Amino acid sequence: MFSKIFLSKENLLYNVNKIEEISKKKTCVMIKANAYGHGTKEVLSILNDRIDFFGVSNQSEGLYARKYTTKDVIVFGACEDYKQCIINNVSFALFSYDDAREIVKIAQKCDLKPKMHLCINTGMNRYGVKTEKELLKIISFLTKKGIELAGVYTHFSSLTTDREYTASQKEKFCSMLKLIPKNWNPLLHVGGGRSIFEQVDADMFRVGLEVYGYGNEFVKPVLRVESEIVDLQRVGANEHIGYLCGYTAKEDMVIATVPLGYGDGLPRKLSNKLRVKINGKETVNVGNICMDAFMVDVTNLPCKKGDRVDIMRNASELAPLIESTEYEVLTNLGRFRGERIID
Repeated sequence: MFSKIFLSKENLLYNVNKIEEISKKKTCVMIKANAYGHGTKEVLSILNDRIDFFGVSNQSEGLYARKYTTKDVIVFGACEDYKQCIINNVSFALFSYDDAREIVKIAQKCDLKPKMHLCINTGMNRYGVKTEKELLKIISFLTKKGIELAGVYTHFSSLTTDREYTASQKEKFCSMLKLIPKNWNPLLHVGGGRSIFEQVDADMFRVGLEVYGYGNEFVKPVLRVESEIVDLQRVGANEHIGYLCGYTAKEDMVIATVPLGYGDGLPRKLSNKLRVKINGKETVNVGNICMDAFMVDVTNLPCKKGDRVDIMRNASELAPLIESTEYEVLTNLGRFRGERIID
């Protein structure tokens, strides 16, 4: 394959070690959205012997992850088929009393106990139990059924922007935890960007972006993207390049074609902005990025077909160009059609 994503095993393990050095707690590594574009299978192959908990967004991701790890996999979004999770030993979130009744009914038919992590809605207002009344109702029901919670958690929504709101979320979480039977001894965990810096009663932190090298100065980017030149074209002055005449040559030019496009997760918004390196020298994309390729100006850059093109080494450099975040740049690569290589 012409295009490749390289994953630095050294940097990934370094980031995990630094995170746990700061948090002094267990880490649940989030591998949703194809491990933030890095590749679920590849990330699990590196971290399976290092991490005990992995987090995903949905049932499909959970069952896929189960193929590549024997460690705990937790689904934090809604599930379509609890039975599949239960029989495949995939843990999942519990959001309400009604869900608890449905899950227990399914589990009893399977003659298995579900591994549920109760979501406390402390202010994210996305999922979870919001009132003490409903929490006590769930606890009473599970107690009668002889089932204990595997975990209890919450998610901080505004750690980097609103300290007062975060404080209220922490206070509510601690208050709700007092209602959980002490003999259950569930795993207590929290998530949200920069949560590892919070003083909160938890056994584990759920970490996503920082694991992959962003969000803090002490972590290192794990992923880099490379491809190669597959064609060279001579373009005359006033000729157009790419779809919708996205660029017009001001003079005679030489254009190199690189087989990576928005179909692989390279944002079309980078058109005429993306800077890449060929043989160590920087040049710029010209014309609109296509679904399967983009073109660069190599008029004054000696190169040939087969030469390597360094496309991305740091998502932080591309995020401002598309008026977004590293999250979007990375997760776009979840649909990358090239090869992923552990470096």
